[in-house]
Amino acid sequence: MSIREIARMTGLSITTVSHAINGTRPVSEKSRRLVEEAIRRTGYRPNLAARALKTQKSNIIALIIPSTEPGNSTNCFFFDVLGGVKDTLQRRGYDLIVSTYSERRSDIRLDSVSVLKKSWIDGLLLVPNSRHSRYDELLAGVDLPTVLLDRRLDGCDLPLVCCDNESAAEQAVGLLADSGRARIGYLGGALDLSTAYDRYAGYRRALETRGLPLDPGLVRLGLDYSIEAGREAARELVGQGADAVFAANSVLTMGLVKYLGGAGIAIPGRVAVVGFDDYDWTEIANPPITAVRQSAFAMGAKGAEMLIGLIEGREPPERTVLLPAGLTLRESHGPARP
Repeated sequence: MSIREIARMTGLSITTVSHAINGTRPVSEKSRRLVEEAIRRTGYRPNLAARALKTQKSNIIALIIPSTEPGNSTNCFFFDVLGGVKDTLQRRGYDLIVSTYSERRSDIRLDSVSVLKKSWIDGLLLVPNSRHSRYDELLAGVDLPTVLLDRRLDGCDLPLVCCDNESAAEQAVGLLADSGRARIGYLGGALDLSTAYDRYAGYRRALETRGLPLDPGLVRLGLDYSIEAGREAARELVGQGADAVFAANSVLTMGLVKYLGGAGIAIPGRVAVVGFDDYDWTEIANPPITAVRQSAFAMGAKGAEMLIGLIEGREPPERTVLLPAGLTLRESHGPARP
């Protein structure tokens, strides 16, 4: 059964039937009833089309996340976010559409959102690509409940679920300082990402709290999240005399460890290391890597629950939910050198 066959059964145009099913343009009540009856009789996608026509609710949620691209390695963080979203939606009787965008594009317009304007979905989960992006203007024309995940938008009051990145980074750098390190380097991404901005703020706060100077020569910002970028930046920091490095992204941590191992630099004997995101590889590295532990799965699950609440007419008690992060202590951060 197809839209064309439903159009033939009802005597309506294919365009009218399409608009009635997808909700992309108002149709007359008579036309809507004809299409609804045809769907009931034929069983055409009954779990979506018939339900949506009757209730004006599709039980479909869209998730828009950054894509993983060749040559621009990212971690599995967003796959874990997706897992949390999917698990919650399945339990609550919702279906999921996933769309991705390229983070290489600085002028990203999220064309996928324009597509979603034409789709019959109930809500949107969105991971922004910049805290300065004008998503609030773009989404203003989309009458959809929307929740942001992982990254905030400055000046935007959309509900948000993310890690407490500043506190997490402060813990990590504080651990290095408390292990006797005084020249602590930093590897991080572009500051137009709220995650990178907040982690760098946590790095600075940890140094300030402990009376350590902020040496610009020990800071590398705006890095691509790639192993090669982490490796090259690590080489530069070691050349500047860093005795410890906090890598504020898991892939940068890989590059850091790769450089130190290849150069024969002992961890933590000569350079102590703390990374961000506690994945399996950090446990089997030599030595095992101390890392910030955040729950991407919980982030996705909480965001999905918040969005379902908005769809069902319930305002969240908190517009911003900061999920706490912890530290998995292994061998790479210390102990303090004599």
